Amino acid sequence: MKIKANLLNKPVNFQMDDCQIEKVVELPRDQFSALVITPLTNQPFIAENKRWMFADDSAVHCLLVLGQGSGDGVLIYSAGYDYPRLAAYLPGMRDILNARLERAADFIVHQGTEATENGSWSISFKELEKQTEITVRRGNGLDGMLLEALTHRREVTSAALTDTGIDTAYHLNFCSRIPGQKPCYFTKLPEEQKTQLFYEAVETLLDFFGDENLYGVLHNGLQMPNEEILARGYLTTEAMLAAGTVMSLPENSGISLRDVLQYELTEDLSLVHAQGGEPVPLEQEEELTRTERKRFSDVLDAHVLESRAGEHGTELVIGGVKPERLERFRSILDAYKPEDQSMETIQ
Repeated sequence: MKIKANLLNKPVNFQMDDCQIEKVVELPRDQFSALVITPLTNQPFIAENKRWMFADDSAVHCLLVLGQGSGDGVLIYSAGYDYPRLAAYLPGMRDILNARLERAADFIVHQGTEATENGSWSISFKELEKQTEITVRRGNGLDGMLLEALTHRREVTSAALTDTGIDTAYHLNFCSRIPGQKPCYFTKLPEEQKTQLFYEAVETLLDFFGDENLYGVLHNGLQMPNEEILARGYLTTEAMLAAGTVMSLPENSGISLRDVLQYELTEDLSLVHAQGGEPVPLEQEEELTRTERKRFSDVLDAHVLESRAGEHGTELVIGGVKPERLERFRSILDAYKPEDQSMETIQ
């Protein structure tokens, strides 16, 4: 059996240090790979975030660095330098962090809906850290991740940061202490039964919607995270990309543009090369002839590296093909545009 391990040279001991994550920084894929391969190189992001790293009697206070498309992380303490003086590679850290943030969101939702008498509730960063051991501060990366977790909860109408904590507003039918507010039947059920009923309803929805519309129902309507949609097998990664999902992909995903094009494409989906350039809209892709598809097989077989939000919709970032080939592919697609759209492009 083969495994990967960071073996130490003549280890003195294997005792763990108490570490506190003060800030989360997410790097582009190439920068994260460079950090992992050559960790002793000076890093601009470390120089910019020195104030978040310090040591005291309670713990070593560190940066957690994540990479786009990677589930792993690197914990860094720089001791005032521009490179890591102490560091640890943490496999699977993204999932660990997301699970901790979900538990923090659980705490905020449960305590808030039980305590509020007007539909709103606030918790200080200090109290949240005491209850969940997660250090959330404005601008430390964990703030945005926790807000995203909260906004996916069906009990929550809005969540916002203040200078000292988080303000959350709830749907009134989940707030049991509001005078005259009768909680709905669903809120009274045990959590296990709620979960069962919810997923039974989702299974029913699967028969009524195509992949593109189903993603809108699951993610935008039911606020289901992308990770859960994939984990439960409701949609494939390729179908979610075709539906316009913004997501990072692992380096070895092996997903090609051709794989995505098997599904119905959402409007305003376009291609962009990893080296840059103007997006290539895909709205006319279905018009391509078999001969044209064969001619541009290198473009269709290009690797999809990630999808991201662009100025006019979702952009699929591709690599493994020359940028000039993508430009020629654009010219073929442009030929199928209605005349008025073609004139706009020329102007």
